[in-house]
Amino acid sequence: MGKHYRFKGVGLNKEESKRANKLFNEYKANYNIDSFSDLQLLEELVYRETKQDSYKRKLGELNKKLAEKETTANIIPKAVLNAFNENLQQILILKDKLGLFEEKKDEDAFKHIQTLKKKFKVWQKENQGSRTLLCPECGKVIMLRIRTDAWEAQKHSFFRDRILTNDHLLKMYKEGKILKEDVAKVLGVSDDYVDFILEKFYSPE
Repeated sequence: MGKHYRFKGVGLNKEESKRANKLFNEYKANYNIDSFSDLQLLEELVYRETKQDSYKRKLGELNKKLAEKETTANIIPKAVLNAFNENLQQILILKDKLGLFEEKKDEDAFKHIQTLKKKFKVWQKENQGSRTLLCPECGKVIMLRIRTDAWEAQKHSFFRDRILTNDHLLKMYKEGKILKEDVAKVLGVSDDYVDFILEKFYSPE
């Protein structure tokens, strides 16, 4: 662990070192960077980001001079532009190595989990009267219905063993009172599934 690691600021002047040290501590705190090797990479990153600001100021000064001279001549040295672009590339590489680009993914995953939690709370609030689970004794699906003082276990009307069905619903279908499509819609299944449960539980022996 690198909790005793101190930012050195080698190669920076006093003002740059002050800005870089502040940036170093912000990165360290916000991204929980604490291993020695990562802290070394972080120091290199803030060094380069501080220098990038210097390059930007230099380019700004050169552009200002260009505007004052009102000339289209390219007075910005190619070496300065190359240094700027190469330094930016190194910044991106270091950020990638430190996993700083993962923030968006982590944030999206966190938001997704929070959304699921909110949805579950809404569902829980709207479904306080019963719970569905497997009976620990026989393994069949049962429903727990709440009383004012405790949970009361009863047979689940929409399962036989662990298979989704409903006796009264299929009885109405066989009597011609409803269509197969009605059974499928009530159970939330396909017509083929209705054929399956008819054959399994309701066909004459």
